[in-house]
Amino acid sequence: MYRIALVASQHLSAHAAHLAQLLSALDRSDVALYCDRTFQLDLAEEFHLTPRIAGVLPTDMSPLDVDFVLSLGGDGTFLRAARRVFGQEIPVLGLNMGRLGFLTDMGIEEALPLLPRLFTGEYTLERRMLLSVEIDGQPYGQILNDVALLKRETGSMITIRTLLGDEDYLANYECDGLIVSTPSGSTAYSLSAYGPLIMPQCRNMLLTPIAPHSLTMRPLVLPEDLSVEMTVTARNNTFLLVLDGQTKILPTGVKVRVRKSQSQLRIMHLRPYSFADTLRRKLLWGAPLRQE
Repeated sequence: MYRIALVASQHLSAHAAHLAQLLSALDRSDVALYCDRTFQLDLAEEFHLTPRIAGVLPTDMSPLDVDFVLSLGGDGTFLRAARRVFGQEIPVLGLNMGRLGFLTDMGIEEALPLLPRLFTGEYTLERRMLLSVEIDGQPYGQILNDVALLKRETGSMITIRTLLGDEDYLANYECDGLIVSTPSGSTAYSLSAYGPLIMPQCRNMLLTPIAPHSLTMRPLVLPEDLSVEMTVTARNNTFLLVLDGQTKILPTGVKVRVRKSQSQLRIMHLRPYSFADTLRRKLLWGAPLRQE
């Protein structure tokens, strides 16, 4: 029996036909489907689909007892699916039903003919680096893409005292924020802040300042075995901590430490995966500069 969890976006109206085809392909006697209650209700009320659901996913982020997780949406949905399996060896397959989709590298139209490979084992598994976050020495969470320390006011910068390891002082960043990302996250927020792209096979961390006061403070690539400790000073005595899009307000003065996690995420590919191909398709590398 194949136990498959479905983690879906709430914005799938444009993919009603694809969703019906997907559920039809998964309607097998040897497949047990699991999803959250909201998605089950949306299937019935919005799409008039009533697939056989074996169980409802827990809402408390407790470990999942499934073989695969299918992410139906964009990269935001993929990050939510990934959070459900952090620390477990459960593969996640991203089916892009959103917009750009760096993590969900295959569109739903391309994936539908290849779905039988789920059951024949004709797929590859890629391991992606994760980062763990601690606050004042206490575990706080793990991330696949990035953790960002951001200002809450629009009119003034924050100062972020940054140490490499335990005692190696790097700098006081005066800026709008600071991003620590994985290679996977180098195509996300860091890219918008002019950070470099890092191939996902690399094992590095990337430190990218957002609108630094000093233009010489450029993004910095760090080795995987080095941790980063950051302490924020701000006029309103608070700042935003954002982990893969999940936001929390924290008081200034707390120590935020980011280091490589001991666990990794397993990403499933139904066809050979190429980061170079992703760059050409998603960022239009090598595309003609003008139409003839």
